[in-house]
Amino acid sequence: MYRRSVVAFLGDDPGVRTRVSRATETLRAESDTPEFVAFDPVDLIGSTDEDTNPLTDVRAVVTAPGALDDEGIRDWIHTRFAHAHVVAVTDITDVEAVRRLLSTGVDDVVTTERTTGTEGAKPDRDPLVDRLSEAVDRRQPELAPPVVDRLGDVLLDAGTTLMSAHADEVETKINWTMANVGDTAGLDRIHCYLHDEDAERFEPAYGWRRVDDDSPPRSFDDFPEIDRLETFENVVRPFVPAEGRTTPGRNSRSSPPATVHVPLVVDWELIGVVAFERDDPRQWTDEEVDLYRTFGDLIAYTIARTERRLELRQQTERLEQFSAVVSHDLRNPLNVLSGYLEMVENDVDPSKYGAMDRALNRMETLIHDLLVLARDGEAIGDTEPVSLTTVAEKAWSLIRAPNATLMISGEIGNVTADPNRLQQLFENLFRNAVDHGGAEVTVEIGPRTAQSGVAGMYVADDGPGFPSDAKDALFDSGFSTADSSGIGLAIVQRIADAHGWEIDVRNDDGAVFDFSFERGPEATIH
Repeated sequence: MYRRSVVAFLGDDPGVRTRVSRATETLRAESDTPEFVAFDPVDLIGSTDEDTNPLTDVRAVVTAPGALDDEGIRDWIHTRFAHAHVVAVTDITDVEAVRRLLSTGVDDVVTTERTTGTEGAKPDRDPLVDRLSEAVDRRQPELAPPVVDRLGDVLLDAGTTLMSAHADEVETKINWTMANVGDTAGLDRIHCYLHDEDAERFEPAYGWRRVDDDSPPRSFDDFPEIDRLETFENVVRPFVPAEGRTTPGRNSRSSPPATVHVPLVVDWELIGVVAFERDDPRQWTDEEVDLYRTFGDLIAYTIARTERRLELRQQTERLEQFSAVVSHDLRNPLNVLSGYLEMVENDVDPSKYGAMDRALNRMETLIHDLLVLARDGEAIGDTEPVSLTTVAEKAWSLIRAPNATLMISGEIGNVTADPNRLQQLFENLFRNAVDHGGAEVTVEIGPRTAQSGVAGMYVADDGPGFPSDAKDALFDSGFSTADSSGIGLAIVQRIADAHGWEIDVRNDDGAVFDFSFERGPEATIH
């Protein structure tokens, strides 16, 4: 795992291998770093990134005598360990031999003889310990390029996983993707803080941490530069050792960890923060931070999408309850009243009966329109090529306007549509014409084409038209210039939008509604 600074030994000399291992143990006892790993140079030739994954955190490489004689090994070291300090152990002590080693890209040379050490070191202290200490202490590890590439692949998978998450899967999948990111990047923990509106603060909501890490999430108030997060900036901090310590303890919480904090932003509002933490030193590269920001964006989008889905579900449930009330609690008494009205038709003065009948009709229309809005909204079902004439005539037969006239002007052809919703569109246009044009209104339907090839139709009446200052509000729910529900044209607009049609309205000896169907052979009037 990409967990700590690693000292790698390359060679087949058992004595030197033991020496490097002991030097590493000495450093580990003093500073809790680094770890030791050994490889046979022969096994490294032709190895893949996956084969050498444990080496991605290497800070120092120690080679046995003769290991660098192989050009393949030298090239492999320079390719995979360009960021590491290379120490060559040699049994040849002349100046020319050391110069040749340094010319191969070696940073330091130590002889097989242990007779000297660095200035101030203990007499029996292996000089290799000091060389490795300098190499490890002066370098803050950064994510190696191959690991950055793998992290990018992990985020691609995370995007697919989070985008497909259902509401009851969000927590599990966010935590699971955090684990993949944390394991790949060698982090100690990742925590996502979301804004709690009731508490008016950010609280931990999702998280991942190493198996051996039992530390609780840090308080949001302890985060550095919160004001920068509020302006949607990333906040990056390296490891800062506590006073008296030069290296971190992995299980110690006395020092602030190396952290990256990225904001979660939805609709220009800070909804949360994701904290990426590592207790060991880490040099955060721009590329790594950008990937963490991408991960934060994925989490923010997933949370926002889930909340919208929950809101829509709740809205749908409320609409279904409303529909049930309208359909049952209002329609039943209305049906009873309508039945009694028919029974007394011959006993009531015609003028009074007409007023009551119109009131009942208006209530029926209002209930019908409310149910259409509540149940269907902007949704459409399966579409198919349908005859505009057939659907229009069927809709006209349902309109209680025996003295009104429907005219089909020319061949208006077929259109691909949801037949039921198209019929509702015609019904509401016809009722609107009768409400505003009177009982003897004439409604005309005809084809319209444009030079662009977009086909459509018009629905016109010979009524008074609409006020010029009311055009922008005609399709608003509740707007009416007559004694009507004010919902019919809003339904027309929604049905047209659901089919992808454009609708415009104008006055020309009455109101004219122009419909432009989407381009395509199915929509072309013929």
